[in-house]
Parts: sequence; C-alpha cells; structure tokens
Amino acid sequence: MAEPVDLSGAHRELDSLKRQICHCQLRGECLGCKGVEMVRQQLEAVVAAASQPVLLQVGQEAAAKDMLAQFSQMQERLMDDPEIRRAADAFRERLMEDPEVRKLMEDLMGRLGSEGGEAPD
Repeated sequence: MAEPVDLSGAHRELDSLKRQICHCQLRGECLGCKGVEMVRQQLEAVVAAASQPVLLQVGQEAAAKDMLAQFSQMQERLMDDPEIRRAADAFRERLMEDPEVRKLMEDLMGRLGSEGGEAPD
C-alpha cells in the first residue's frame, strides 16, 4: 500500500485562491467558492484512487472516465444558457487579469502538455 499523501500544500493554495476569487465572504455561495471546492474534491478523489492497488485503479479509472463524460455533458448544457456563458466568460477574464493566476495556469498547462505527450481529450 502506498504511503499517505500530504495534501496540505495543495489545500493551502486552494484556500488562497478561494480567498482571491470569492464574492460571498467565504460563505460557499459564489461560483468561485463552489469551483474551488469542486477542485478540492477532485484532487482528493484522484489521490485516493491513485493510492489504491493497480487492480482497483482499473475499475476506478472507468468510473472516473464516466464521471468526466457526465461533467462534460453538464458543462455543455450549462454553457448553452447565455446568462451562464456570459458569467463564466466574465469570471475567466477577471481571473486571468491577475498575473499570478495567469502564470500558474500557463505553468499548469505546460506541465500537463509535457507529461501527457499529447493534448488532453
């Protein structure tokens, strides 16, 4: 069995990001808070799945692909709503105005591109 993974640094960074993009005084009501919490849950799920023996990972990988497909479908349905699309575009623009966030995103995308060897689906 793999050693426990320390996620405290990732949680600390997510908390910092949440404070920067929150519009509801950290009550968990705004898109920023909800999005960060969704990322936190996904991070924990990935670490938990990756810590399992390989045979269990195969089943979990299939479930993760199914969850990703469902998430993509949900995202498509949401983005068909013009009001939600405008809000998401405004959120992305505001987020990318921050030079630190822009650099973090560029670094992350660069790492994802170099680790995968190809563009993600």
